[in-house]
Amino acid sequence: GFDPPHQSDTRTIYVANRFPQNGLYTPQKFIDNRIISSKYTVWNFVPKNLFEQFRRVANFYFLIIFLVQQGYEDWLRHNSDNEVNGAPVYVVRSGGLVKTRSKNIRVGDIVRIAKDEIFPADLVLLSSDRLDGSCHVTTASLDGETNLKVCLHMFEYCSW
Repeated sequence: GFDPPHQSDTRTIYVANRFPQNGLYTPQKFIDNRIISSKYTVWNFVPKNLFEQFRRVANFYFLIIFLVQQGYEDWLRHNSDNEVNGAPVYVVRSGGLVKTRSKNIRVGDIVRIAKDEIFPADLVLLSSDRLDGSCHVTTASLDGETNLKVCLHMFEYCSW
């Protein structure tokens, strides 16, 4: 166990600070008169607070429920990411269309998108099979906006 340092059983108190003049005075170490009612310091706040909180069974129970919920939701996000990243797309490579996965699209690739297909990346419309060269795009998965937006192919803006 903890054995506090030995202290003498007697104390000498000098009233009105009248210390002996012969140099025999040795100051005694006493604690100061500060009051500390706080529970934590900067250094022990996190561990001590966590200990205090998880001593209560209800808090520990809710932490476990929260961790399970967060883990399950993240697992669903991983599955969704794998599904989107593995979606088949057609990319022009070596002069022909090559079927690949959307995660393999690189900057500068030319991607063929058919009607009602999802854009697998940020794309620039090069051409469209519509007479006016436009296409209708919904950006619901990006910004929640469900209205169709009209996009014109880039040659509409070129002056050559």
